[in-house]
Amino acid sequence: MYEEHRRPPPGAGGKSTSSKFGIEGAGPWEITVPYTVYPPREDTALLGRALLRLSGSCGRATEIGCGSGALSILLASMGWKVAACDVNPFAVAAARGNVEKAGFTDVVSIDEGGPGEPGWELQEGVNLVVWNLPYLDPLEHDEVSLEPIEEASMSDLPGGWSDKLLDVVDNDLIDPSCLVVLLHRTDPSSRSKPDSWIRNGWSCRQLDSMRLADERLEVLCYWRPGAGESARVMAECESTMDEAKRLINGGWQRVLSLSQTSGRGRRGNSWQTQEGGLACTWVLSGGTLGRHSPGLIQTSVGAAVSDALGCCVKWPNDLVTEDGRKLGGVLVEGNSEDDGIRVGIGLNKRGGVIDGTTVAGWDEFVGEKTAIEVFDILDPAISSHFEEHSLVPLVEEDELVALSWKSLARSLSTGVVLRYKGSRVRAVGLSSEGHLLTEFDGLVATIDDINTLDWSPIT
Repeated sequence: MYEEHRRPPPGAGGKSTSSKFGIEGAGPWEITVPYTVYPPREDTALLGRALLRLSGSCGRATEIGCGSGALSILLASMGWKVAACDVNPFAVAAARGNVEKAGFTDVVSIDEGGPGEPGWELQEGVNLVVWNLPYLDPLEHDEVSLEPIEEASMSDLPGGWSDKLLDVVDNDLIDPSCLVVLLHRTDPSSRSKPDSWIRNGWSCRQLDSMRLADERLEVLCYWRPGAGESARVMAECESTMDEAKRLINGGWQRVLSLSQTSGRGRRGNSWQTQEGGLACTWVLSGGTLGRHSPGLIQTSVGAAVSDALGCCVKWPNDLVTEDGRKLGGVLVEGNSEDDGIRVGIGLNKRGGVIDGTTVAGWDEFVGEKTAIEVFDILDPAISSHFEEHSLVPLVEEDELVALSWKSLARSLSTGVVLRYKGSRVRAVGLSSEGHLLTEFDGLVATIDDINTLDWSPIT
């Protein structure tokens, strides 16, 4: 049973309450919650449902801000060995009692402390970190105050508790494939924002979300692309797509070349790599082609890149400016489910004229960065949608369609005229194959060939 609001009622005094906590077949367990300890509520259930979506083998988990211990008990029931903590000593005592009643004292430990507390640190080799992040802003002087211990455990830092945790986990002590699962309030935004993790090179995928009254809560998970393994960087090659063919398929693999002499685009067209430009190929697992069409993979990668750089996309595979100048493109190759799907990306560093065509560069969007620095932006963006992490559910087809269409719609909103077989049409969506859906005079046409479509920016 959950109350309507996350914030506990103010006031003095109060007694312990007992309730049953369980989520969709897990539990229930009897949970005793003393006053000034955060009880299991809707956000607890949201985070619990997200944790139940995790797959793969269990290992060592850390729950920060464990409160009553409800989620630590859930993790233990899933097979995790849990080291939990809370800055509230009453929460520590309550959690220990609840863990004992649930019969998990052999796999769950509860200690007082947390990030920023003297002597607190993550255990070496931890595989999973879980935290229902505090998000309350400091109260104004005329507001009814929480108890001091509640204020300490539920208020965010000026820079965000999420950033404090990022400083802790961005070291070599935790397992390289460690997964961090955080519950953020994203609307209205709290001080703990997902952006910091993405800027620091972590992949990000949503596990679950809900709107609670006037708040939007999201459970996001973060991991290092490729478990921290770097891309293969070459000084020069003919084609990164061909070099990627020689890799033994396994894990998140990438080939980056500082000079590419024989790059190619769609339908065998040549791609001239600009000096200082980016030429890189990502190898996705063979199963990706079994789940998604090459066309949808192509549009989704293009959307991820456009979101990361702030540029526009031209269906199906061009990365462009608002006025239609091309700065790069996306190429997908793969023949069977047994082979890794290769996704090649070529980007210009700066604008100019190539073979009589005026082009753009990433310097217009992200400034004077090197190819490796741009790769470091793109790698987690692509990994977030396509890397197969051992614990994280795969991205569904409808999510990739939504991602692709959102990015394309944003580009179309800048002003584009579309003509199909001589008639002006309106783009209305994307199919599961990545084909463009257009409408004219009440009729919907599916376009699968860029050569049948005239795409002209309004200038």
